[in-house]
Amino acid sequence: MENLLKQLFSEPETQAILTLCMEPDQTLLSQAIGKKLLDSQDIIDTLPLQQLMFITSLSPFADDLNECNEVAKIIYWGIRRIEILPLRSEQRDQEFAYKCLISLSLYKQALVFRKERYGAPDPMFYRSEGQKSFIRIGMTEIGYHFPKWEHFLNEMIA
Repeated sequence: MENLLKQLFSEPETQAILTLCMEPDQTLLSQAIGKKLLDSQDIIDTLPLQQLMFITSLSPFADDLNECNEVAKIIYWGIRRIEILPLRSEQRDQEFAYKCLISLSLYKQALVFRKERYGAPDPMFYRSEGQKSFIRIGMTEIGYHFPKWEHFLNEMIA
């Protein structure tokens, strides 16, 4: 994390932030780094998962930092996949839930195209089923906030 901080902040700012890392509640620190990442004009190619965690920490509706980190892990899981569109007939709840969130947030046009071209379900189906799947697998906070996460990720990452 120190390398990422050095790329974003000056040396005195980096040292101050590292001191703050000793605090038990990391929410404000994560949000400050997330804002700096979004404001940065540079492409930072180190620690992509941590960057996603900092960006998701900016969510105004998440119940806690753990929810933000789980969503960041889901997005990181998805961006490393070749086939990211959800297929209800072939995927179990967890994979299906992840792919619903990712595809609605980042690849919604692909879902619309698939509906128009092949008669696949529309995005509302994936929103509803993805939300239910998150609740079924025990990730209830993400399930309840599913539409908010969808819009937040679309705005911040897409």
